[in-house]
Amino acid sequence: MEKKPEAVGIIAEYNPFHKGHKYHLDEALERSGAEVCIAVISGNFTQRGEIALLNKWTRAEMAVKNGINLVVEMPAVFACSNAGYFAKAGVEILESMNADYICFGSESGNIEELSRIAREINAERQNLEDEIKVGVKEGLSYPRARSRAVRRILGENTAALIESPNNILAIEYLKYIKSSRPLAVKRVGAGYHDTSGQGGIASATAVRKLLKEGGDISHIVPEISLEILEKHKDHFADNEMLAHLIVQTILQMSSNDLNSVFGAEEGLGSIMKNRVRFWKTYEDIVNDLKSKRYTRTRIERVLVHTLLGVKREDVLNAEKYIRVLAFDEKGSSYLKHIKKSGKCSLPIITNINREVPTFPKIIQTFKKDILAADIYNLAAGLDLYQNSEYVKKPSAVKTRP
Repeated sequence: MEKKPEAVGIIAEYNPFHKGHKYHLDEALERSGAEVCIAVISGNFTQRGEIALLNKWTRAEMAVKNGINLVVEMPAVFACSNAGYFAKAGVEILESMNADYICFGSESGNIEELSRIAREINAERQNLEDEIKVGVKEGLSYPRARSRAVRRILGENTAALIESPNNILAIEYLKYIKSSRPLAVKRVGAGYHDTSGQGGIASATAVRKLLKEGGDISHIVPEISLEILEKHKDHFADNEMLAHLIVQTILQMSSNDLNSVFGAEEGLGSIMKNRVRFWKTYEDIVNDLKSKRYTRTRIERVLVHTLLGVKREDVLNAEKYIRVLAFDEKGSSYLKHIKKSGKCSLPIITNINREVPTFPKIIQTFKKDILAADIYNLAAGLDLYQNSEYVKKPSAVKTRP
């Protein structure tokens, strides 16, 4: 059997793929010297609880046409969750696929510094958790309680570093990486939340904002991304499309059921039930529910979990698997190699009708992916059958020479 080509893994969303993502990909390949790049991406709902601009199949195709060799999906119960669950799932999927490197972006870019903080957080885990619980009981949001706990236990400098979203994820990746070699790429250009779209590298937030406003994005996305976005411009999705589905779902659920939704266990479900008849838009929902204790991101995740019926035990008991979305010739060859080697520790799914029933442990988790796709298609006005998980197949993408 031929030697496995070296592979570098990336955990991303590509919502949509822009020039910052291209820079990260190029740096990952150059620094690792890998022949193959694997990306684990969120599906139709993102880590912050937002509906994706384009469905996962189109975003996966976009990524491959921009240079990723193999794109697989992170199961929805992990993808739309906090940094810890998101990072752990992404790392475990990549390591099960024998990725030699895992490359991530961060505001710091200093792997030694980030690794030190990850070790310190692990060493002080119990003290930090106790201090965070105190903050939450005092009415602080989880991020504020965490920030205060880190400041008190690990110091101001460490607290300042983990205020940045990509640093937070980087530290989480480092906590879970076991067999792969970590690589950190310093984020360049606009910040994560920047919406200006100035300069050659902008945030995905800025790209989506400009698209919504009819602005020019030609300077901040690769040419192939621009072509795909133009082709699918009539099918862009945004959270406002979810408003009626959210209201309908809450109306049909009891307060007890709502309080069992992952993230809503502290009585947020009852608040949702009591307030549901006042809402007309998605922004009404979020603005009415967010508070000093409940951040916008937490509310948005809870709303997705409500639509999918995700409870805490669904996340805690979830089984991971590798759902293939798209690949080029190199990616296809790599996939065949790891299948043949027998060294991949997770089920590889390319045909759900044939393969999922043979892995009974993953069925409950996989059902959430099926529902997530149906809800996405319903909200975005896409044909439910043609875009069903039972019909869609991984894309073999021919890339440009």
